[in-house]
Amino acid sequence: MSKTIGLAFTLSMALHVAAPAAAQLPGANDPDAKELAAYTLTLAGLDKALAATKNLVAAAKNDPRFQKQAALKGEIRKLEAKEEPTEADTARLEKLRTELEAIEKAIFPNAENQTLTEMDAAMRKEPLVAKAVADAGLTPREYAKFLFAYMSSGAVASMLEQGVIKEVPKELATSLNPANITFFQTHKTELEAFRKTIEALEEPD
Repeated sequence: MSKTIGLAFTLSMALHVAAPAAAQLPGANDPDAKELAAYTLTLAGLDKALAATKNLVAAAKNDPRFQKQAALKGEIRKLEAKEEPTEADTARLEKLRTELEAIEKAIFPNAENQTLTEMDAAMRKEPLVAKAVADAGLTPREYAKFLFAYMSSGAVASMLEQGVIKEVPKELATSLNPANITFFQTHKTELEAFRKTIEALEEPD
């Protein structure tokens, strides 16, 4: 399944979610491929996913794990912004990155290589995510499918708009619902609101 989806749920957690162009479609042998390809984006689904993500943002701000994550990210950004870092700065930066990676992996172990079923189970085991999604009227599996469609279809729609490709590649025909690309092309305003919420999840105050 998509490596990017896994990273999405580390609450750095949905993108690393903020980089839809990096999304990968499931391979031909992926047991979830048909289910994901059959999933269709709708405004109703977008509204629920937006509510779930806002719930995650609010919950993360009050969770010690994500408060620590935000603090580490802030210090990392400051060190990365230095024009002439010292050896001590470089050593500190490496240490902080290691700490950040450990925190994110602790939330969803092996998140980068999970199937849809495994991701569903992982989210159900994480109370913060399970509650945020349920309060928005979604199941973890539905939320995962929405994020997959959002990222993969968004990537293709963006490449089409920029002229990088002229049509959907044939190798994606069996794993990407073309209706979702059309959805991206016709609901840019609504999807922009979701993107901004994802950014808040990536960089909480």
